[in-house]
Amino acid sequence: MAIDNQTEGTPLTSTATRTYDKGARGQRNETTRRITAEVLRICKWENPIRSAIILFGLIASIILTQRYSLLQIITGSLTIAITVNLLYVFGAQFTQTVVSDRPSTHPWSNVLEDKDTDLLNKESAVHYSSIVVDVAETVARAVTRIVLIEDRNTSLKWLAIFFTTWRISAYVPSRILILGFIISAFIFPRLYISNKDLIDARLHQGQAILNSQFQRTQEFASAKLATAKEATQTYVDKTKSAVESKTNTGSNAGTSTTTSVPSQKLD
Repeated sequence: MAIDNQTEGTPLTSTATRTYDKGARGQRNETTRRITAEVLRICKWENPIRSAIILFGLIASIILTQRYSLLQIITGSLTIAITVNLLYVFGAQFTQTVVSDRPSTHPWSNVLEDKDTDLLNKESAVHYSSIVVDVAETVARAVTRIVLIEDRNTSLKWLAIFFTTWRISAYVPSRILILGFIISAFIFPRLYISNKDLIDARLHQGQAILNSQFQRTQEFASAKLATAKEATQTYVDKTKSAVESKTNTGSNAGTSTTTSVPSQKLD
């Protein structure tokens, strides 16, 4: 009876594991689709104010990190925050004492005395951590498909992008490249939407040229490989024939020498 229960329990565990894997994969794909759609909406300027704020924030952060270190940014931000709040608290308490003629209270007392309020929401932290993991998993799978050549055209496109970036990065600082990439991401989608037909035609033309050149290169390499294989085979055959001929000549010479030795007659 125990064996039957164990036998029946094993498929249920496997089924549950497969169901969990499919559910996690579906959730990861859904999260990636939502993030991709949100990024496209931002880059297409569907909400101009929001896109402008995000673009300005990204550019400002890159410029600040280029001029100042992360430690300087953190300590400077805390210095400004403490100074502003010090002036605010002093002014509020002074106003309450002089103008209202009543005991002063701390303007942030509701925040400082509330011990039950969580400054960091654990549920939100877990949620955003899972989003980061899902996006990282999606990126890793996409890179794997590109490197292992799942689709030839996609891999060729990314090969050109990576090679160009690699060569340019030898002469241009990384921050400049990142800044150019961000500005391009906010400019080119709008240009593509405005000139979609013309750009699509040029892209198809360029893709056709690349495919034609790749086909010619492949045919040329195949012809050269066949020629080299044929030349190698001919050389091997000649070498083999020469070795066999030399071996046969040596064998015949040995036989002639043995035959020509005179036999001595004993008295």
